Amino acid sequence: MKITMLPHFIRRAMLPLLAALALGACVSNKTSEIFLGPVPYAMKVPADIAPRISTGPVEGPFRRDVENAGSLAATTVYFNPGPGNENLPRTIFMTAYFFPAGKFDAAQNPNEPPRFGKEVVRSGGTVLGIAGPHDTIYDPATPSGRDVVRLHKSIYQPQTYRHLP
Repeated sequence: MKITMLPHFIRRAMLPLLAALALGACVSNKTSEIFLGPVPYAMKVPADIAPRISTGPVEGPFRRDVENAGSLAATTVYFNPGPGNENLPRTIFMTAYFFPAGKFDAAQNPNEPPRFGKEVVRSGGTVLGIAGPHDTIYDPATPSGRDVVRLHKSIYQPQTYRHLP
């Protein structure tokens, strides 16, 4: 059946659906890698968001807790809001922790949230733990909010990360 043969009200109802499908197809599937050094991993992120991601050391009093727990390395990942949010500062999006497996396991308490993130990769006697946001950082109706939602969808998936030699 041709669309022109459908009643006018059905065609009008289909327009938003077709527009949404077209916009969804415009979102790039291209990715870039963000190096999480000193954590020996790279993280795949959407290429259009990559320029707004930066990394740095874990800072403040919690840094000592990370070191005392036996972490080999830790990196804070920042998200910088995009256009329209110029007055907003960068914010911590997640932290990546790299531990010997035994030290990571010893730091876990089943009665508490994980102190050093959720285990995402366990390989070669080490663990990559990721601690990300539990809720949206920005209003999900804004461009920055939608970008954070896109990033969040992949941070706990092992295929997002590539171990570096």
